[in-house]
Amino acid sequence: MNDTVDFYKKTNLLALVPILAVTGAFILPYGAALAGGFSVFSSAFSNDESHTAPAVALRSLPVLPIALFTIKQAFFSAIAALLLGLPGAWFVGASDSKLARALRPLTAVPFAMPSILVALGFVLFFGNAGWFNRFIAALMGGGKDGAPRAPILYQTSAIVLAHAFYNFPLVIRLVGDSLVHVRQAYAPAAATLGASPLTTARTLFLPAITPAIMRSASLAFLYSFMSFSIVLALGGGPRATTLGVEIYRYSRILLSFREASVFAITETVIAVIVFALTVFFERKTQTFFPDNVRRTMEKKPMPLRTSWPFLFYLLIAGCVVLGPLLSIVVESFLSRVSRSGAAAASLKWWLSIGERCAPALARSLALAFCSALAACVLAIIAAWTVQNSERNAAKGGGAAPLLARAIRLFVSAPLASSGIVMGLGFLMLYGRNRGANVAAVVAVHAVTALPFAANAIMEGIHAVNTGIINAAESLGASPLKRLFTVDIPLCGRHIRSAFGFAAAISLGELNAVMMLGIENFETLPLLIYRAAGAYRYGSACAAGVILMLCCGLAFTLPDAGMKRDL
Repeated sequence: MNDTVDFYKKTNLLALVPILAVTGAFILPYGAALAGGFSVFSSAFSNDESHTAPAVALRSLPVLPIALFTIKQAFFSAIAALLLGLPGAWFVGASDSKLARALRPLTAVPFAMPSILVALGFVLFFGNAGWFNRFIAALMGGGKDGAPRAPILYQTSAIVLAHAFYNFPLVIRLVGDSLVHVRQAYAPAAATLGASPLTTARTLFLPAITPAIMRSASLAFLYSFMSFSIVLALGGGPRATTLGVEIYRYSRILLSFREASVFAITETVIAVIVFALTVFFERKTQTFFPDNVRRTMEKKPMPLRTSWPFLFYLLIAGCVVLGPLLSIVVESFLSRVSRSGAAAASLKWWLSIGERCAPALARSLALAFCSALAACVLAIIAAWTVQNSERNAAKGGGAAPLLARAIRLFVSAPLASSGIVMGLGFLMLYGRNRGANVAAVVAVHAVTALPFAANAIMEGIHAVNTGIINAAESLGASPLKRLFTVDIPLCGRHIRSAFGFAAAISLGELNAVMMLGIENFETLPLLIYRAAGAYRYGSACAAGVILMLCCGLAFTLPDAGMKRDL
């Protein structure tokens, strides 16, 4: 046994791989991005007369109003996500009918869609001449001088609605799952004690799911707060700019890196506070649901008085989710003589995008493969060393769980990060020549996907039957051999899912590519952004359909045709 414990201690050195990778690709660049801002602050508050320029620059920066607007749009985005998601969470959590279960696949759609596609879809669907306004005009008659009946685009409401599209599935999943758990754990006892459904909902369900509601709201706030491409595409100009957009503008357009760092510090401080609240509410959520209490609920059809409101809710949710995405597909097969002219079916845009789209698609696929591979390799090493450290402690190897906690902290740290700030950090730390290259983009994408990949793979490795591990060790398999012959094969489904999710994140990621500004390196999201910015919506839609299919396949192919792991 002592030899096994010693081997565990030696293999713990592999923990340095993910720790050093996160340090080099995340912590050091992030620190460099923030250091420039701290130098401005220190110079501004110095008594040295030579520091008057930084002081003037700091006072002239509109940090406070931009930060307040960023918080405002994130707050209203979180409220909109709750308003759109809570009814669905109630239907999913309070009913076991087939109709309620049909909502869950709909909530998975936004997770697979890159932000640039969401922005493009909202322009086409909710724009002044979009499908939504055309439908309203057909019902009520056109507005004066062709004015839209529901002007949504290029103002704060468009940003809020797009963020709600992204975040309301989080509300349905987190709150709905919490409601399912509380029903399984405590609702039978409440019914036995004679509590009415209204009393049960008021005294049991609502207090129990409140932490989940707050957690989903804080996550929606955090994602909306750090959003970049949606604000860039749907914002209303200088008055509707956020901290992320200003970081990009000051660093890439004005080339004022120290001023950009001031915005980066402001964004990071607020994001860390919100992330800490998210962790707090997550722990609060877990305390309500003991793992040893699970009951099977009887599946009943949804009553007629409930099914009609639910069908109405499905109609609204389907309009918000599917409307923008279907608009991209439809517009890619339509052609107009002028922007206000009649549309006709055409393959014009598909026939005209090949010259630029094929190289951009090849770059995006290569980038997605490399970054997903790097994220999964780091995640496997992290998950394996965590498991080894815990087994080492169980066999009398000392305080190894401290190593496990350190690894979990390092691999989850990028959750509260911003691709824009990381890109700024790469430029400031490694310089323009070394920071703006494909390897830097791969590193940023891999680190961004690492928390999700590590969570999935850790779940798979920890689910491996302990008896199988003991049998492998009794037959003389070392922990390293066991990794390749037992752990990886048995959690292959989790690894494939992690790889697909990481690839989908990279396929749709625009922040790092725009921020680093690599010359002659146009990815598919960047091509879509440039085409939409030049009002070539047909070309953008055709490329968007290709990107949509690639992201959808990245999510679905890893599990397609595969048997469930043991």
